[in-house]
Amino acid sequence: MEVAKEINNWTQVTAQDQIIGTKHFLENDGIKVFLPDSFKRYNAVEYSNLIDSLVIDNNNLKIEQTRFKNMREMGGNLYIFFDKSVNSSYTINTIPYTPITRQDAKYLLGIIRQNQDKLSDTTDLDYTKITAKHNNTNGTQVFKAIFKVENRKLQHQAFQHVYFISSNNKSALINITTPFEVNFDLYLEKMTL
Repeated sequence: MEVAKEINNWTQVTAQDQIIGTKHFLENDGIKVFLPDSFKRYNAVEYSNLIDSLVIDNNNLKIEQTRFKNMREMGGNLYIFFDKSVNSSYTINTIPYTPITRQDAKYLLGIIRQNQDKLSDTTDLDYTKITAKHNNTNGTQVFKAIFKVENRKLQHQAFQHVYFISSNNKSALINITTPFEVNFDLYLEKMTL
């Protein structure tokens, strides 16, 4: 029982743990994602209402509303999941199939950094890159980047985990925002693209 309690807390999963979660079928794309049980799916209207209901300062509210608007405007389908217990979001945008090379990963990181710099200029947020990696194994290309987002004025921090995955003639952009850094790779390994 004690072991089950420990493993059930997805925020502290390690490579040695057997993870617990639920498969969600993304009906418009034939993709299956595996998420911790505490994540619930939202449609665009429900998520927009959720954003408005959260106790967020005005600046961060605008940032999340803008980020959400940009995600909705991307080509492809948007799927939204949220964990109310720890205020973590998981979004996945499906996009036309685009294989990603190491050079593409560097270019993508550059675009992300450019957008973050623009955001830093107009807000009190500072972005620090923690890691950026590219992997090409068995026909699956993965780009992963993790950023620490800090509002020093409010003494608030969050972590943005960005994944770009291409496999089986499908591509997806995944964004996970959490109040702490997590190892989400184990959940992504159970994803069926």
